[in-house]
Amino acid sequence: MTRPESFPELSSRERVVLATVVTGYVESAKAVGSRWVARKSGLQLSPASIRNCMMDLEDKGLLTHLHTSGGRLPTNAGYRLYVDSVMKRTPLGKKIARTVDESLGSGRFGSLETLLEAACTLLGQFSEQLSVVLSPRYDRSVVDRIELSQVGEHLLVVVFRMSTGLERTVVIRLQGGIDSEDLQRTLELMNAVAAGRMLAEIVSFRDDEEMRVRMRGLALVHAVVDGADELRGDESNDHYHLWGTSNILGQPEFEDRSRLRAFFQALEERDVVYDLLEPTRHRKNVCITIGEEMPVKALHDCSIVAGSYRFGEYGGSVGVIGPTRMPYEHVVALVGHVADTVGNVLARN
Repeated sequence: MTRPESFPELSSRERVVLATVVTGYVESAKAVGSRWVARKSGLQLSPASIRNCMMDLEDKGLLTHLHTSGGRLPTNAGYRLYVDSVMKRTPLGKKIARTVDESLGSGRFGSLETLLEAACTLLGQFSEQLSVVLSPRYDRSVVDRIELSQVGEHLLVVVFRMSTGLERTVVIRLQGGIDSEDLQRTLELMNAVAAGRMLAEIVSFRDDEEMRVRMRGLALVHAVVDGADELRGDESNDHYHLWGTSNILGQPEFEDRSRLRAFFQALEERDVVYDLLEPTRHRKNVCITIGEEMPVKALHDCSIVAGSYRFGEYGGSVGVIGPTRMPYEHVVALVGHVADTVGNVLARN
């Protein structure tokens, strides 16, 4: 896709007309005519003059039309130029901002994941699109201590408490029973050797000769190492939350069932969602990816707006996925506010 650097300069009139067409099309999902633009743009120009300006924007690849005598709608290049150099960045509306702050800052969340699930729900509700929240990467997290609990004859709960204050839990099903002395000795050994180590280092105990000697005779030690391996493999790559499927179903762009099917088939691949948000994990500003900039062909009619939340050296991403006909000004403000709020809540706790 053509990048903004190669776009021709726009006159002040053309910038206003482009912004008006984008606004009109986002609101109505219908091509925008010159008479409507003349009324809404504030330029005090006749429909004929507006029509000439729209034709110039079409020649520059920023607008297109579905029918010769119909109105115009933005191209992906038009959206890109609009969000990069025409759209005003404004704060989120006070009412929505207050709801986000009160909901996420209430302190009622028992874990990081319940907080992120709530953030994802708010994003989907207030954007009316599909929302995604990517959890922090734990493969580089340092373990502070390990806790073990027996919850059944063959079930062991392993809790890894990280130095950041996060905790990750995994349930291991064992072939045999759980011996109380084995459990206590395992707990003592693992806390002695695992504190200050990353999950990957705990997994490497399997191949360390000295550790294998120390682990000998303790059946539950191997369960703890297996738990570290499971968490490292699961949450370092693709752990995320999705909300708002019904929002996508309600978008006019997805009335075509084959198009809708292709969209959801693409998102069923967990690596796809991860790859969409991962590049934004360490970005300070909200990022907007439009149309052909998306790495998957089935999403070339879509956009994603994403931002990162941070706490200490760790962080994740929050984002909104929807058709390119998206209210970018509102969504950018929403994503940025939710990301900042999640980061602030985590920093306080």
